[in-house]
Amino acid sequence: MNKLYIAGAALAGLMLATACSDTYEYALESEGKLILNTSFSNDVKVASRASLEEELSESAIIWISSTKGLVRKYEGLANLPAGGISLVSGNYVAEAWAGDSVSASFDAKYYKGIAPFTITSGTTRVELPCRIANVVASVDYADDLDGVLSDYTLTVGHSRGSLDFIGKDDRKGYFMMPSGSKNLTWSLSGKLADGSKFTKEGIIENVQPATEYLMHVTYTPSSTDNGGAFITIVVDESAIEIEDEIMITVAPDIKGTTFDIERGITGQPGLLDKKSVYITASTALTDVVLESSLLNAALGGDDVNLMTAKENVCASLNDAGIDWKYTYKADDDISNMKINFNDKWLNSLAAGEYTMTIAATDALGKTSRVTMPVVITNAKAETVEVGPDAPTTWATHATIYGRVLDSTVTDARLEYRKAGDSDWTPVETVTDGDNLSAEITALTPATTYEYRVVCSGFDGVVKTLTTEAAAQLPNNKFSDWQEKSGRNATLIYKDGDDMFWDSGNHGSATLSKQVTTPDATYAISEPYAALLQSQKVEIFGAGRFAAGNIFIGQYLKTDGTDGILGWGRPFNSRPKALKGYVRYEPGVIEYNDCKIDSKKAEMAAHVGETDQGIIYIVILDNSNLMTASSVDSGKNNKWPIVVETKSGQIFDVNRPNVIGYGQLIIDATAESGMVEFEVPIEYFRNDVKAANIAVTCSASRYGDYFCGGKSKMWIDDFQLVY
Repeated sequence: MNKLYIAGAALAGLMLATACSDTYEYALESEGKLILNTSFSNDVKVASRASLEEELSESAIIWISSTKGLVRKYEGLANLPAGGISLVSGNYVAEAWAGDSVSASFDAKYYKGIAPFTITSGTTRVELPCRIANVVASVDYADDLDGVLSDYTLTVGHSRGSLDFIGKDDRKGYFMMPSGSKNLTWSLSGKLADGSKFTKEGIIENVQPATEYLMHVTYTPSSTDNGGAFITIVVDESAIEIEDEIMITVAPDIKGTTFDIERGITGQPGLLDKKSVYITASTALTDVVLESSLLNAALGGDDVNLMTAKENVCASLNDAGIDWKYTYKADDDISNMKINFNDKWLNSLAAGEYTMTIAATDALGKTSRVTMPVVITNAKAETVEVGPDAPTTWATHATIYGRVLDSTVTDARLEYRKAGDSDWTPVETVTDGDNLSAEITALTPATTYEYRVVCSGFDGVVKTLTTEAAAQLPNNKFSDWQEKSGRNATLIYKDGDDMFWDSGNHGSATLSKQVTTPDATYAISEPYAALLQSQKVEIFGAGRFAAGNIFIGQYLKTDGTDGILGWGRPFNSRPKALKGYVRYEPGVIEYNDCKIDSKKAEMAAHVGETDQGIIYIVILDNSNLMTASSVDSGKNNKWPIVVETKSGQIFDVNRPNVIGYGQLIIDATAESGMVEFEVPIEYFRNDVKAANIAVTCSASRYGDYFCGGKSKMWIDDFQLVY
């Protein structure tokens, strides 16, 4: 049987350094530094500024683009460098998004901002104001309306969501409009004085983002009741007024130069070299406070503010071996401080384990705080602990670390063994100054290993790590089903089990068709394979093209002839590849039922081509979860990926929560049965653990846009490779 392989998508990511150079990195002549000041304009006074600031700071996504495309991307404002972003001279655009993009809500707001700018040498400070991107609706009622109408509710919305203003509800409603939709609809219902029902409907046309539509419900006593015409609604349109502005700036950054400040300073008594700490801030520093019992000998106290210390205090610290230099560039409004813990001070410390807290506050009141361990020990070297959530530990390989403490040591190395074994295995060790690291491979998943650093006459403390599990997908052989007929969707799990896989059957079953079914014809693992059949689904000439599909997640709702899907399930392992078996019999693309204006022409161009199938796998972290619009919240309405076909919201590999991806585009398979395939997963973020997994298979590559042909795809025996 032939094997089918495909390379994963080539994706790149940025790794953040944990230590910085011992000299300040000034911009080159052809480079400049960008300092972004981000603000969020609100339409009401904020009761809890701190909590909203935290929410917006965490949810914000910043893109910086040039004419060549995206050049920088930051998830969360805390990840913006406090000392500025280095950019080559040229023209750029900064864009920001924050908040929760919900179709209709009384409290969830979405903010957008855009700011073109030019970088030259030196520092460029750019204001990036973000304003409410929602369409806002509100209502007020004439004072004398209650004598005429009671139990009234005004419903406002669009195709993907609506809000009920019950009674004299003075809240504002926030709407994100579907792609291609420009109108809000409203419906007023209630009971007239004679007990009869009253309804009145209308449309607010061509609504605009960042605009409020105030609906005045009025009553004219002198008019006669002509179908309810005496009650009218007049809409006032106005730009959203700013009642409060929240400025979010980056807190000062505190790093060790040539060492990781969170691991701290470790060494033998009398044998330590100078260590320096570098603090950068996007404005002036007002306070830099050191706090440690180690300061007592020089100061007679445990803390000192380096920004306000008196001359005699500074002299005492300098004499003890601690000095610092503060620089503030007023023209650019940026600052930095370098604190030197010289060997004179470090080598005066007695053996023991200590901590020093460094807290830096800037002129805008932002504070950063780091607790730095200081360990003075007679050990020649130390084994550095790898935490249980370290992203460097995978299922079959891991990175271990050590540190040389005695400068006379020249033969330090790392070694490891499986917990419970007696013999140690030496491993090729990389030396970077005093730091040691080694990659250990061919490990067993879900297994505990021990490791240590050794050198002549010394064995370091033994540390442990546990590899990730080599988890597999539930029902990965597609053996378990609940077969249905008519308008009941066939389900891909047995009765009593939890759902893991789902399909578009929920939508097609409304027209008595199943696009994904069990089938034994080409099954590799008995009794079934999954058969995905793309077809036109219709009754009495009405319907739409539907791609045969299967995915990890849940079909949440049918919206007309469109679907709302939640993709992804919790998953904490990071496989190297997905393999399995596939058979594909493509049809000619003859259906183009795309209703997305921006995609209609593109899909039309595929008509007449031979269809293609697609399988792709996505590994995600747990950030930037999406909300499915107009779906009852229930137990879970937050998903790693939400697909809404009506608006054209489909999977985007550039989403910030995607850490790994691989895909297979399938043409007709020539074999008489199934073909084995393997899809490597390209990881473009290695600094975070996995939290979710999504796999999607479709018999029509463009099925998300309702474009394809009468194609069939069988899949079976999926396995994750580690």
